[in-house]
Amino acid sequence: SHTTPDEAEAKARLIGAGLPVPKGEPASNAVEAVISSMALGFPVALKALGVTHKSEVGAVRLNLKDAESVSNAAHDLLPLGTGLYAERMVRDGVAELIVGFTRDPMFGAVMTLGTGGVLVELLRDSVTLMLPATRDDIEAALRGLKLYPLLEGYRGRPKADVAAAIDAIAGIAGFVQKNEGEIEELDINPLIVCAEGKGAWIADALLVLGEKKNG
Repeated sequence: SHTTPDEAEAKARLIGAGLPVPKGEPASNAVEAVISSMALGFPVALKALGVTHKSEVGAVRLNLKDAESVSNAAHDLLPLGTGLYAERMVRDGVAELIVGFTRDPMFGAVMTLGTGGVLVELLRDSVTLMLPATRDDIEAALRGLKLYPLLEGYRGRPKADVAAAIDAIAGIAGFVQKNEGEIEELDINPLIVCAEGKGAWIADALLVLGEKKNG
């Protein structure tokens, strides 16, 4: 039997593991969402909790800049899910990655790295790694992506914080390995890689837990 914690719970676990997650707060109604957003600082993203493919069903509102826009978004989103989640917007994003983990019956935990965000299906740009993976393995995998020139500062664009991206991916892999008996699947899409010195942030996470196996 599998359980899928909602985004607020999944992110709380990731934060507990010391991973880079933007500040966020669950809310059960529009008023709470506004109060949370004001505490987090605008602009914020507002999401419906308990919805798996959020962007496909319109369960995400980005770049909300004031209390009124949060309140309006909250009224739209409340019917879609089990609650709301307000989160500080990640700014200065240079590239978006997907970091996914599945459990292979033969090989154990397998990590997929690729171009994330809305381009996932379009570009199908990904590489697969067995765990445990070293930082060098992760860096080599990133260099193998079509997206990599973007991280290097493609055509005069800002360079991305590649070191922070590698840190984040290594940290996520460590979290998966530590909880290997329990985690069936983890999908982080996107991991937003910001400009140099600004970090890499887990903007969305889907966690699927299996029965805890003691071995």
